[in-house]
Amino acid sequence: MISVDLHVSQAQGYVSSRTTFDNLEGAFAGLSYFLSEIPDKSEIIVVSPDAGGLGRAKAFHKHFSYHGHDKVGLAMLNKERKEANKIEKMELVGNVEGKVCIIIDDMIDTAGTLCEAARVLKDKGAKQVYAFASHGLFSGPAAERIRDSVLEKVITTDSIPVTAKF
Repeated sequence: MISVDLHVSQAQGYVSSRTTFDNLEGAFAGLSYFLSEIPDKSEIIVVSPDAGGLGRAKAFHKHFSYHGHDKVGLAMLNKERKEANKIEKMELVGNVEGKVCIIIDDMIDTAGTLCEAARVLKDKGAKQVYAFASHGLFSGPAAERIRDSVLEKVITTDSIPVTAKF
């Protein structure tokens, strides 16, 4: 069985031990886009939108090193929630001033966290903010939120057909 960026890696434990299960990393699929799109790689900061995604962001960050770009930075946003689906505040761990940020996530659903993360990064001085997600669900208000956000571009794989109107 092969999957790409399971939202919860523990899901691999729900199959028979006789089943070979590989959970592939999807973020590297967006790497070529950013390698060609952003001329000065030393301006890039890879950003995790939350503590849970830091491993994914680190893995994506490492791909730049494999291509000889050792000056790419890494940052993380720490979000605190009042209640489900309501972010009370988001704090940045790292410095993004004058940098080109790439938010890395496994999926974009309603884009609330993504758009808030992009706003925080811009408020902290980011020059540009991009996003890459393995799975673009784009439910409910996602298209409108992204359209009205500070995001330069949102890139996803084609793991889910996009039906939202941007």
